[in-house]
Amino acid sequence: MSIPSDESGRLTVNYYGKGGTIATLSAVDVIKKRIKKDELKDKIVFVGATEVGIYDMRATPVESAFPGVEIHATVASNALQGRFILRDKRIIAIEILCLALFPVILTLLLGVLRNSFLGLVAFMFVSGIYAVFNYLLFRNYSIDMSLLYPLSSTAMAFISSEAYRNLVVERKNRYLKKAFSSYVSPELVAEIIKNPDRLALGGEKKEITVLFSDIRGFTGISEKLAPDVLVSLLNEYLGPMTEVVLKNNGTLDKYIGDAVMAIYNAPLNVTDHPEKACRTAIEMIDKLKEVNSSFKQKGLPPVDIGIGVNTGYAVVGNMGADMRFDYTAIGDTVNLASRLEGQNKYYGTHIILSEFTAGKVKDKFLLREIDLMKVVGKEKPVAIFELMTDGNNKLAEGFSEALKVYRAKGFQNVLDIFTGLIGEYNDPVAKLYAERCREYIQTPPPPDWDGVFISSKK
Repeated sequence: MSIPSDESGRLTVNYYGKGGTIATLSAVDVIKKRIKKDELKDKIVFVGATEVGIYDMRATPVESAFPGVEIHATVASNALQGRFILRDKRIIAIEILCLALFPVILTLLLGVLRNSFLGLVAFMFVSGIYAVFNYLLFRNYSIDMSLLYPLSSTAMAFISSEAYRNLVVERKNRYLKKAFSSYVSPELVAEIIKNPDRLALGGEKKEITVLFSDIRGFTGISEKLAPDVLVSLLNEYLGPMTEVVLKNNGTLDKYIGDAVMAIYNAPLNVTDHPEKACRTAIEMIDKLKEVNSSFKQKGLPPVDIGIGVNTGYAVVGNMGADMRFDYTAIGDTVNLASRLEGQNKYYGTHIILSEFTAGKVKDKFLLREIDLMKVVGKEKPVAIFELMTDGNNKLAEGFSEALKVYRAKGFQNVLDIFTGLIGEYNDPVAKLYAERCREYIQTPPPPDWDGVFISSKK
């Protein structure tokens, strides 16, 4: 018979229940022969006192006052039935493995979940599995594995991970909020903080829509106003324009003097970004009426703006030095949007879209093609469109038909059409084309003329 004791000769008793679980007989009953012989036949009998005053009552895991003699009987029963509670070097090795493994598992789960509540659920899940495993081993195999140490190490891993998240991750969240709250909407800031991995701050090439707006004749306005008044005017103008950008899930890239540059679909993906940029442009024109009304009450001059919108691929990301950087976009897509904005003065329009944006929103807004333009430094012309905010379908249709005749070199015939559009709608684009027709009637274009307008403005 092998009795599993530790190095000090101690063993763990496997109690079957409270005192009296093992059959107990009164000594008086035995002496007076009230007990049948069969009750004692082939039994090992332990004789001891059970009265409290005898001081042989012991505190045990199952009862605070357990008869000492029954402890001896329990040990004998454990030995005879081989039901000692086992705790050898193998059990200790498994404990050490659990002690090391469970915190690692929990830490990995917390890294994936990135949520305090889900992390708590994961902690309870891991702890619960071990507790059930521990209970089943004890009940079915009398194996004594420590419940305290593995669960304590797992709890420490949970507390440490949460402390790290609060100290480091929350610091990162505060940084992201500070970095982006000034130029994206609160909704996008929340989305960035929730899913920071969706950001590619180091730089990426993706399709975006770029919007440029600029105050016409701002140099002349600035020369007439005192510096403090000029700054006040700019702030009162830029504030509402920025609100419109953020409202439509745009990212305020930068202010360039009186100009506003906004990008859509970066840093986070924005569904229908060309449409949202166009809605921003329309709302900017509407908001300008309120701004000018406020300027009038304060004795400030009214302002007018031009807006250019282009869609295409650009490089977006954090750019700059370690001490200062900005999230911005660079590339031909950005340059073309800026040049489109500048063409509004030439055409007498407010909002010009490139063909790349127009093709994506033609079913959403009233557009009219106004020219084929070749910008400085580019060989391929780009069709440009006016985003018409007045909803004048007849003007759009009439101009479209006239443009076809113009490009077919029917200058004499189409001059009358343009003149009619001027008379009926006072259309500035029709005025421009009427002037071109008169010039071409006097000096016809070369045979290879393709109707492309070459812009000399960068």
